[in-house]
Amino acid sequence: LPPTSVEREGEPRRNPRSSERGGTTNLPMTSMKSESKKEDAGHAYSGLAKKPVICIVGGGNASHVLIPYFRCKGHKVTVFAGHCDEAKRLTEAMAQHGGITVFDRCDPKNLKEYSGRPNMISKDPSTVVPQADIVVMALPSFAFKPVLTQIKAHLKEGAIIFGMPGQGGLDLVALSVLGPELLSSGRVTVAGLVPMPLNCRIMEWGKSVDLASIKDSYDVAAVPARNAPPAAAACSALFDRPTRALSHYCAMALHASNPNIHPARLYGLFSDFKEGKVYAENPLFYETFDEPSAAWVARVSDERLEIWREVLRQSKGAIGREGEVPDIQSYIISIYGKQIHDARTVASVFSTNDGFKGFRCPMKKLSLGAKHGGGWTLDFANRYFTEDIPEGFCVYKGIADLAGVATPAIDEILGFFQRFMGKEYLVKGRLAGKDVRETKAPQAFGITGLAQYLEITSSGGVAAALAGVVLDLSSVRVDHDAIATHALALIRSASLVL
Repeated sequence: LPPTSVEREGEPRRNPRSSERGGTTNLPMTSMKSESKKEDAGHAYSGLAKKPVICIVGGGNASHVLIPYFRCKGHKVTVFAGHCDEAKRLTEAMAQHGGITVFDRCDPKNLKEYSGRPNMISKDPSTVVPQADIVVMALPSFAFKPVLTQIKAHLKEGAIIFGMPGQGGLDLVALSVLGPELLSSGRVTVAGLVPMPLNCRIMEWGKSVDLASIKDSYDVAAVPARNAPPAAAACSALFDRPTRALSHYCAMALHASNPNIHPARLYGLFSDFKEGKVYAENPLFYETFDEPSAAWVARVSDERLEIWREVLRQSKGAIGREGEVPDIQSYIISIYGKQIHDARTVASVFSTNDGFKGFRCPMKKLSLGAKHGGGWTLDFANRYFTEDIPEGFCVYKGIADLAGVATPAIDEILGFFQRFMGKEYLVKGRLAGKDVRETKAPQAFGITGLAQYLEITSSGGVAAALAGVVLDLSSVRVDHDAIATHALALIRSASLVL
């Protein structure tokens, strides 16, 4: 979400129209404005009673978009904000501003605004989770475990929990928290989604958010694996985008997302880094994407694909197909489409991508008068390091070790940055350091073999014949809610026949 997580660095391009404007929506009404035309945000929906109720977790960047986005589609939206006083602050912000306004610049030639507010906000999960057909956790992956622990007792039978981003060991975390009584039985589905649907940045908390991109397509993997197709159908209905059901969560763990992009790009930029080094500026992360960085990104991509091929070989193709784990260049093209002006090289799909404009590197500014007289240095407390490396990059390496695949590029990058992070993940070319337990690699959960890892999250699995099926509801004017409702019904009745 990339950061995906929602993009996490840099300053938003502030819309000049937003300086004093607050949301003016009174529930249940929502509003959408466009410079070229008024959008019919809910054309595919035929009645509020049929729409899945959505609970959004937290008040971060993505939540600021998703609350008005889903309200404009006519969904009932609740918010579980269990962190500190977040629920109180968000409630007060809604009272002050009347809702959250999205300044949508996904199409620079057709700037839009739309506003909305949730139906209910609470710090108590028992008041906002039980009615939810769909729970959206648009959170850093390290927050998945505490949130799942808090909502476990309040989940509706048949609920789908979407994790965004879907990497970060969500499958193993969910199994460890929710247990087989909820997941293996199919009573609840946990579905990971990549890419992070949005590139966005809060402009004023509780009031406005800048939206740079909504991705063009998604991949979904689920626990239990057999529920991936209905979860993908629900996702496609929610975002009006084609969504592919992955056969096994291992394909999600090895996917081309932030862990492939961020560590490799940072190594391309800062392989000369040493303690105390100061840089004159904080460069733009994507617009300056150069060939050395692209080469490292491509090498990591090649190693991911080799790991997946070996997983398929050892499982005799039982858990999926080769194309389910994409190379990085094709993947970026597939999700950004026309926002990319030059798709010829790995470097250019990043440097000419409108969805990536304005984001800077994970650096911190040194104050004037400091030892080096100011400047910039790497910020190892930034989530490009604290999330992408242990929650994603180490997962690549962990699965590689289980499959017996050499990963020299991953090893070089991981070995370099772990020193400055004060961590020991990699020892003599294997993920066996003292801090492995802090990662989301299979080894952190006591898994020692590939077959063991694949079996744990299969729980019946998706038939190999369905691997790679794409559910594209975006171009057909149909009742998406009926499809999403049907998907939920399939999960609840456990009657899905593959």
